[in-house]
Amino acid sequence: METKRYYSKTTGCTYLPSVHGKDMPADAVPISDEIYNRVIANPEPGKVRSHDAKGLPVLIDMPPAMPDVLELCARVDRAADAARTRVAGNPMRAVEYDRARLEAEQYTAADYQGEVPPMVAAWVTSERNAQEAAADILREAALYADALVQVRTIRLQAKEQIRALMAAGDVDQAAQLTEQTTADLAACVQGVGNA
Repeated sequence: METKRYYSKTTGCTYLPSVHGKDMPADAVPISDEIYNRVIANPEPGKVRSHDAKGLPVLIDMPPAMPDVLELCARVDRAADAARTRVAGNPMRAVEYDRARLEAEQYTAADYQGEVPPMVAAWVTSERNAQEAAADILREAALYADALVQVRTIRLQAKEQIRALMAAGDVDQAAQLTEQTTADLAACVQGVGNA
């Protein structure tokens, strides 16, 4: 004998007239034991409950997870971190590059007079004298600084646009912007430093 059950799409709950009586929602519709067992009591893994036109529960494929603003902004930050790492390597290498830049600036400002600073001297080879080494270091430092400005600008502007799009409810556009920003960040450091 089939138990008389009702289901409300508004509450997502089942009701028994003998228990709930007049407290059942107005949109409650009768469901069979078969639907109850298949859809509510023992749903297929990977499926979620929805409703058909009659208000009866049905199983559908789980919709893809919708990212939130924090997740999308974190993706942009990770892409920016990866771009900076491609340029400078680890943080200590960035310190090394900055020290070499400072020594090359000082050596250049002194009109290449006096002892060659150690960070500049490390770049001197049989084909590159100290003056050329300093010029190379400063040229690379300028590229490095420009790349960092681009990474920062792209990152911050994208995050603001993502926040605005998400506030407007345009999740798809925000996700597309995140993907485009990731590609833009990778592209802006090509050929700079270690990249």
